[in-house]
Amino acid sequence: MKRTQAGLIGCCLITAVLIVLTLFTGACSPARTTLTGIVPRTTTTTATQTTSAVKLVSIAISQLSPVQILMGTAVQFSAMGTYSDGTTADCTGQVIWNSSNPAIASVSYSGLATAVTLGNTDITAAINGVISNVVVLEITPSPAPTLQSIAVSRAVVANLATGITQQFTAIGSYSDGSTPDITSQVNWMSTYTDIATISAAGLATGLKPGQTEITASLAGVTSIGITLTVISP
Repeated sequence: MKRTQAGLIGCCLITAVLIVLTLFTGACSPARTTLTGIVPRTTTTTATQTTSAVKLVSIAISQLSPVQILMGTAVQFSAMGTYSDGTTADCTGQVIWNSSNPAIASVSYSGLATAVTLGNTDITAAINGVISNVVVLEITPSPAPTLQSIAVSRAVVANLATGITQQFTAIGSYSDGSTPDITSQVNWMSTYTDIATISAAGLATGLKPGQTEITASLAGVTSIGITLTVISP
């Protein structure tokens, strides 16, 4: 009986030792399996750099107010932008140009203002809610062209008999390139009025045989004289 009990106790001790050895060996094995559902966590730290965008602070039209131009002419406006980082740059082609009165002067997308009629209009430039200073654009009358010379001619280049008339014509040359007929505007003159006279309309009348010189003048400009010969009929 005692031998049997001793055998059982021995078997139990041997079994216990084997279990302990098995557990110890498994714990030290490099092929140990991680328990299901437990995953090692990896923490990644990312450095984020924040960059502030440079913003437009103000717009200044370069031309000083007022700007004056003549009828039929144009003027180019330009704009400079000031940014939040203190820098400046030309923004003429980026802004939206505006004329407060397009009937006086229109302004293109590039800042070219063109006179339409006499008067004043306000020119501004804007973008993204930023509006420039106001520049007044004044449209003034173009100066009258000045007379440069007068050319006198006659209908028939021939001698004039007494009692007969001959028409003279005056053509003016002006600073703008125009050449209008100014026959009725000039002052006609005959050097010898006893030989031939000439009316305000440029009509010469022969009075007696001889020669006289016909000229026309206006605004301080005198034509080259034309010799008129009067003969007996």
